[in-house]
Amino acid sequence: MNLATRKGTRRQALAAGVALLAGLPAITTTAQAVIPQYTFLRGWGGAGDTDGRFDGPRGVAVYGNRVYVADSFNNRIQQFTRTGEFIDAWGTEGSGNGEFDRPGAVAIDQDGLVYVVDTLNHRIQVFSKSGQFIRAFGSQGSGNGQFSDPWGVAIGRNGRIYVSDSSNNRVQEFNRNGRFRTSWGRRGDAPGLFDIPRGITVDRQGRIYVVDSGNDRIQVFRADGVFLRTWGEQGTANGSFQDPRDIAVDSGGRVLVTDTGNARVQVFARGGRYLTQLTPRNVTTSDFDPTGITVDATDRVYIADTANDRVDMFTMTLS
Repeated sequence: MNLATRKGTRRQALAAGVALLAGLPAITTTAQAVIPQYTFLRGWGGAGDTDGRFDGPRGVAVYGNRVYVADSFNNRIQQFTRTGEFIDAWGTEGSGNGEFDRPGAVAIDQDGLVYVVDTLNHRIQVFSKSGQFIRAFGSQGSGNGQFSDPWGVAIGRNGRIYVSDSSNNRVQEFNRNGRFRTSWGRRGDAPGLFDIPRGITVDRQGRIYVVDSGNDRIQVFRADGVFLRTWGEQGTANGSFQDPRDIAVDSGGRVLVTDTGNARVQVFARGGRYLTQLTPRNVTTSDFDPTGITVDATDRVYIADTANDRVDMFTMTLS
């Protein structure tokens, strides 16, 4: 036993002794993991282009009692209640204001403004919660404020907007009005570099989580783009990924990742420790193609099940 180990052992023994004298439980260094349990609640949709049906849904977001879904190949946004009842839809194919070419991720700020990644028009469009066009920013290119196949969008503190600019292998940051502020990343596999970044989200502490799809990993950054940590590698084992797509963080700091190539959603502690997963066994059919993901204020999980043209909804409990 080395000196550091002996000191650590004495500190633990002293803490336990003091706790016993005080009539308190002894302090230990190993925390008991709390594993979340997910139960399929309902799904809605089906293939088609009529109200409430989908053709390749990709992004999903929740605001209050409303669920917004990017119905990608139908080039529209659909709005539902949290029980899956259709409310409204807007958008059509095109490049004008309020038109889309393969809309992807959706994010909603604290004022209810809806941000949509208009992927093949290489821009972000902003709408009211009822679908009225407000503004757009971005164009095709590699300059500051330009995009090449953007994929994800997230809203951070002070209304800052973060966009995963996939084919430019970077994250760009904008103010709430869409004015460029900064960016970070380039192509590579070292920490802080990307190979097709896709999903992006911000936790309650302002940390930014990015799905680095081509590198089959998650990267975490400070709000100013400073690299913090990474986890994951290519594979099928727990904690490994195959073409991950999107990411969400729940109220307890648990990180949910759509591991699309492995047909599952993996759940991690905030530091990257594997906890559990959702697989086809969790849904009512044998097929599961999770792409977009979000959680609401009660930690219910909503998944854009793309190839199956539906939204899957799950409840979460702690064991």
